[in-house]
Amino acid sequence: MAQRFLDVHLYRSTLNILADGAAQAVQAAAEAGGGVLRCFPSFVGRKFCLPGKNLELADEDYFPEGPGGWAIDERWNGSAILADTGNGIHGEGLCHFHHPDGFLIPMDAAVHGAPSFMVGPMYRTLGGTGFYNKEFDNLYPLGHHSHPWKPEAYNFNAWRNKRYRNDCHTSIGLLSTFTEEMLLQAIRDFIAGKDNHIRAHARHFLVEMGTGFFTRVRTLHGPAAVNTEEPQRDRDDFRFYQSHVLCPDGEVFLGQELLYRHLPEGLDDEARAQRLASDIDLRRNQDPFIVEKHLLRPIVDKSVSEGGFRDEWRVYGKPEGDELFSLKQFELAPREETILTGPAALCIIHFCHGQGTIGKHKVEVKSGIRLGEPLDDEFVIPYDAAMNGGGVRLVNTSDTEPLVGTRCWGPEAWGHLLPKAPFETWPN
Repeated sequence: MAQRFLDVHLYRSTLNILADGAAQAVQAAAEAGGGVLRCFPSFVGRKFCLPGKNLELADEDYFPEGPGGWAIDERWNGSAILADTGNGIHGEGLCHFHHPDGFLIPMDAAVHGAPSFMVGPMYRTLGGTGFYNKEFDNLYPLGHHSHPWKPEAYNFNAWRNKRYRNDCHTSIGLLSTFTEEMLLQAIRDFIAGKDNHIRAHARHFLVEMGTGFFTRVRTLHGPAAVNTEEPQRDRDDFRFYQSHVLCPDGEVFLGQELLYRHLPEGLDDEARAQRLASDIDLRRNQDPFIVEKHLLRPIVDKSVSEGGFRDEWRVYGKPEGDELFSLKQFELAPREETILTGPAALCIIHFCHGQGTIGKHKVEVKSGIRLGEPLDDEFVIPYDAAMNGGGVRLVNTSDTEPLVGTRCWGPEAWGHLLPKAPFETWPN
């Protein structure tokens, strides 16, 4: 039977996108790749951000619609959901897999069409993959904001921060002196278009490359002006509580639409303020040890780190006892090889330096990327291959450079093998 394709393409791509039959196509693609699916890159743009230019795009492609349009400062890896940007770009945020016959398979269609193959038993609970990984790379510190429903974490990866100069601070939570009434007033000021200076009342920590950080829902935070790898639940919800941000042209008002996201219809200004305040977990935000509890120091996985291979936990821990997502960063020495093993769970792999092979695919990390260009640096291992494949062969083909990447997993992947985060062991 002839393949049927959509009548649209991804932004600046000419590759056809499969319209139906994803379940059979994705299994064929995985078999051809030795249990590994190769991903087409998914760059995401926002109208309220400016690029930090650590995503290795060609300079002119960070502003694809010109200086007055949206700007690219995110890349989503292994996502089965769409980004909520309002840009009107087909498939923005959604991962697509390469088929050996030269077309693309949408990941959402593959996940929902072949749930047992892609996700395994957890699909019945999650109704999807439950997570994705992304890079966020803004030029200036992001305004203090929260996620009403989406927990996320950060990996501060030196290989993706070539411009880092050890002077970048992330804001988190609120000082214990910042009362509920002060929060309400800051929200009222935002509604009125005034500068509420809320980030001045936050705790701050200096970003240290090689560490991670866990951010829970309803927690105010403003990531530093560095590239962060962010495993997170599969939503794109956020709400800004900081009214103004600094950018190269001075202080800019973000606009109330970024404060009102995900609010019920029909609320007047005071009802909105009350609802917005109640959506912040003030007790947790005021915790004087919020930084110490959520800062994640790297932990070497000694069970697999040997010879020329080093594997580190960068994102780990179970808030409220639930394993939501996790991330490990690995480094393979020149001309070495290893077998990547892991739990029986879907795994997202993103390479950040070097060249080599994974399964039957080439690996190459490059700079000067053009939008719409296929790459060889992002892969997904579906549940079936992780469960039954016995591991994936990884080879570094360089004589001089390490091969570096991250592996990310979703809910309930590691169980008791997942290291405990400080917030799990902190004395009461």
